[in-house]
Amino acid sequence: MREGWKEVELGDIAYYVKDKSTFDEVNERNYISADNMNVDIGGINFSDYVPTKGNVSKFLSEDVLISNIRPYFKKMWFATFEGGCSNDVFVLRVKNRDFNSKFLFYHLSQQPFFDFMMAGANGTKMPRGNKNSIIKFKINLPPLPTQQKIATILSAYDDLIENNLKRIKLLEETAQQTYEEWFMRMRFPGYDTAVFDEETGLPEGWGRKYFKEVLNFKTGKLDSNALSENGKYDFYTCAKEVYKTNTYCFDGEAVLLGGNNATGDFALFYAKSKFDAYQRTYIVTAKTDDLSLTYVFQVFATYLSHFKIVSSGASTKFLTMRILDKTKITVPSNIILREFNALVEPCHSEILNLEQQNQRLREARDILLPRLMMGMIEV
Repeated sequence: MREGWKEVELGDIAYYVKDKSTFDEVNERNYISADNMNVDIGGINFSDYVPTKGNVSKFLSEDVLISNIRPYFKKMWFATFEGGCSNDVFVLRVKNRDFNSKFLFYHLSQQPFFDFMMAGANGTKMPRGNKNSIIKFKINLPPLPTQQKIATILSAYDDLIENNLKRIKLLEETAQQTYEEWFMRMRFPGYDTAVFDEETGLPEGWGRKYFKEVLNFKTGKLDSNALSENGKYDFYTCAKEVYKTNTYCFDGEAVLLGGNNATGDFALFYAKSKFDAYQRTYIVTAKTDDLSLTYVFQVFATYLSHFKIVSSGASTKFLTMRILDKTKITVPSNIILREFNALVEPCHSEILNLEQQNQRLREARDILLPRLMMGMIEV
């Protein structure tokens, strides 16, 4: 161990926050539960549920929030604002200014911490971390200036990732707004002179068909055992994260639609490379070249809220082929489709490019992180 570094327990430098807020102090933007924390330390989403009575645990900016349900999902977040969270989320706060909270977050984001949580967890079907055990996790602690330097180095990667995510969101919104303007509000190029069919209510040359008439659906064959941290190909599951595997079943362009999810929030992806898929993930292609997958993706993005309503199942929501076979898609004229594709395809290409950049940034950060934490690199 480097000079000036020392081994301490988590409880020596941080404590569980027990402060409470009332339910009326939280909303969908500042309420955190295990459900709206993303796996693999992937940040948070707005919450679909907000409590309407009682108290919630209070957290402040720079606290470390850890989901205590199924620790192997690695749901952890460094708070960037204050709010409230459910009882299934631990709130950790450094004890004083001798400790850097961002350094603590990065130290705990390593696999050994989640393995430690699982080793002391209670329950089998839905394991939960043991608070008394977690606080004994060992940490190699450098002097404060080194803590701050390490946090700054690693934060630089996360800042770039965050900026790319913001750009991705803007591109997604642009593509979706274009789709809604053209095909929901029917304000496509030339709409003011278009002739509409009285029977269908659509412009002449357009049609409305069942998915099964114009789309091919097949599912992947792999289970979760196919995950490989150093895999060569993208592995699409029913989660909203892209994993890695060493095999591929498809080489080309496709839309990926998750077939099940506990909350009914089905995953949706656009792929243009070699990839493999989980056995409950739909690989969707068009039966003709005229129907672009750029358009199909935006149709599915619009249908996600509908899929959540019509999906079957109690604890887990399933999107079955019976449901998909009964769903229709508006098929515009080839001219309009080509014009739409010319506008939106560059958005999809740039999104894929930014996602690949983020993947490389995460890989570089994750290689650097343990070396910094072990003092192997001079900062």
